[in-house]
Order: sequence, then C-alpha cells, then structure tokens
Amino acid sequence: MRAILLFVAATTLATAAPALAQRDNPLIQEGADQYDELRYEEALQTLSAALVRSGNSREQQARIYELLAFTYLSLGREAEAEGAYRSLLAIDPAFEPGGDVSPRFREFFSGTKQRWEEEGRPGGAPPAPASIRHTSPAQADPGESVELRASLDDPSGRIVSVVLAYRQGTSDVFRRLDTTPAEGEFIATIPGEDVAPPLVEYYFEGLDADGLPVASRGDVAAPLRIAVEGESGGIATKWWFWTIVGAVVVGGVVTTAVLVTRDDGGPAEPTQGTFVISIGE
Repeated sequence: MRAILLFVAATTLATAAPALAQRDNPLIQEGADQYDELRYEEALQTLSAALVRSGNSREQQARIYELLAFTYLSLGREAEAEGAYRSLLAIDPAFEPGGDVSPRFREFFSGTKQRWEEEGRPGGAPPAPASIRHTSPAQADPGESVELRASLDDPSGRIVSVVLAYRQGTSDVFRRLDTTPAEGEFIATIPGEDVAPPLVEYYFEGLDADGLPVASRGDVAAPLRIAVEGESGGIATKWWFWTIVGAVVVGGVVTTAVLVTRDDGGPAEPTQGTFVISIGE
C-alpha cells in the first residue's frame, strides 16, 4: 500500500480589490461580535483598528463610535466612552440608543448629549488626517529587549499620546505600553522576556485628548512583525518565513504550505493550492 498525503491550507483574507475590502471593513462586525460575547478588551482593539482604517463611510464611522462608546462604558472607562459618543453625535446628532439599553447606560448617554449640546455641538468638519511613521526591524534575538521608535505626521495636532501594542506569537491579546516622547520621536521597549520564537507582533496607535485612536502604524488585524529565530531550525522559526508570510498578508491572501515527501524518496518540496488527499495502491 502506497499513500501520499498532501495538505495545504489556503485562506483568502481579501479576494476583492483593496478599496472594496476597506469599504466593507469586516472589523466592524468582528468588533460587534466580540462585544456581544463580552470580550471587551478584544472588541476595543478590533474597533480601534476599524476606526483608523481608510475608506470608512460616515455611517460606518458612526457605527464604530457607537460600539466604542458601549465598549468603553462596559469597561468603566467613562472619559473615553464620552469622547466616542460625542464623536458619534457629531456625525449623527439625532442618534438615540435603542430601547434595550440599560437605564445606567441610557442615563450616561443622555447626560453626554446634554453637555455636548450645551457646548454648541462641537465637532463636524473632519480634521486633517494624521499618520505614524515607523520602520520595523526585520529580526530580533530571543530574550533580548527590542526598542521601537515612531514619529508623527499630524498637521492638526490631534495626537496627544502614542501607545505600543505587542504580543508574542499570533494568538494572545495585545499588551499595551505607553511610549516616551524624546526629540520628536515616541519610544517604547518590548521586554526581552516577551521576545521569543517564532515572532513578535506589534503596532503603534496615536490617541487624541479623549483617548480615541486617530492614527496607527499596523493594527490588530494587520500587525507589524519582528521575526525571532530560534535554535530548533524549523521553518516556522526562520526569519525569512515570517517575512514572506507578512508580505502575503499585506497583499491580501495568506497561504500556508507544508513540505511533502516525493514518491521517489527525494527531498521534500513545498506545495501550495487547495486541500488534496490522494491515496493509491
């Protein structure tokens, strides 16, 4: 009996044009689902990423601010919740929470709207866009801390603080670090204890006076990556493997290939495509 097993997992993240992906912005629904599942910290990260994505319509922006307001309030962060709700009202002054909203939330939003109206309904015309400049290091050594620097392009002066969000690997919730401003840059250091193979993922986020994100370099759905090469020599620990994967993610498609053994006993070859199982005599 001779058996050949070929296994290739190919996942399409965005088969449509980038503009269409931005217009659809699936992060909004993902954040809403996480909120409904009471995963507030994850919802906050996802919705923050959704907010700074380009191509959002006014309706999408309003929906993101609504979800952020509820998420911040659920976490007890009333200052940020009020900032998000005010931003929502600037887009849709007639907005009212649904009838299923708890009395405590309804009272909070009612008070926020009253203060917003008493102040003359601030907001309206969108300010000049802001961006974060940063060059990612290609590789890091295991156990060694990594200093990261970013600078701003912020004509309106909206960004008052910059945070670094990072995680070891690809599955944990991102940890957040405040950066330190120094000579026009914002600096943060990933501790060496969190630098381990195969990689570290991270992104920078610029926050306004209300603590809301207005710019990012990378985000929770498309983080920047630093390869960390281990001693085992496996393909998943190689810096070039994760560099290629990162480049493919940016392009919109993730393809995972597995090495398979040839019939003639020759060396393993990388294969990619769809899932195939072939069994022969």
